[in-house]
Amino acid sequence: MCGRYVLFTATETLLADLSGRCGEEVTALPGEWWRPSWNIAPTHRTAVVRRRAGRLVLGPATWGFPAPWKPGTVLFNARGETVFDKASFRGAEPALVVMDGWYEWSGVGKEKRPYLVTGGGTLVVAGLVRPDDGGDLRATVVTSASAGPVAWLHDRMPRVLGEDAMAWLDGDGETLRAVASSVPPEEVLVGLGTREVDRRVGNVAVDGPELWGDTMGE
Repeated sequence: MCGRYVLFTATETLLADLSGRCGEEVTALPGEWWRPSWNIAPTHRTAVVRRRAGRLVLGPATWGFPAPWKPGTVLFNARGETVFDKASFRGAEPALVVMDGWYEWSGVGKEKRPYLVTGGGTLVVAGLVRPDDGGDLRATVVTSASAGPVAWLHDRMPRVLGEDAMAWLDGDGETLRAVASSVPPEEVLVGLGTREVDRRVGNVAVDGPELWGDTMGE
């Protein structure tokens, strides 16, 4: 699963990286809608890439689809193997959720410790977006079975995209199902690594590179 992540890369750098990966220009919506964060949690603002009038646009979304059966609860993950069969995600469109890494916890009780998963650069993850009843764009992160160097940490992981990123954004229904139900490609998995971080990451009020225990990410 994915319940916390980080995104601190400067917008200009992010746009250049995303444009290179997508093979076409990615532009950002105007305004001061984003700030770096080392502790993004459900209901927080996130950054997603989606198609608007034929162009790729980076813009804001609130993380989590409202759960219709339980007010105040959000669906921040969507299981890739079944997401397109669930009424909760009906009408959603594909998007790229952008992150510099995500957190996962391992262990039980007092031995439960948080770890940061990174890939040596910005990661693009399969996501879905849809406006809520108030018109606010909502996003959820698609997950897959865990694989590669992070398989020990948790049985689920974000469906990180590699060369299949554009297939996710522009593919037909059959293609979307195939991507969502598969594990990340090998070229993505080999670049992933983990490191233990400060337990304060469990507190959404704590946000800064100090969560990593050194100057990494500043």
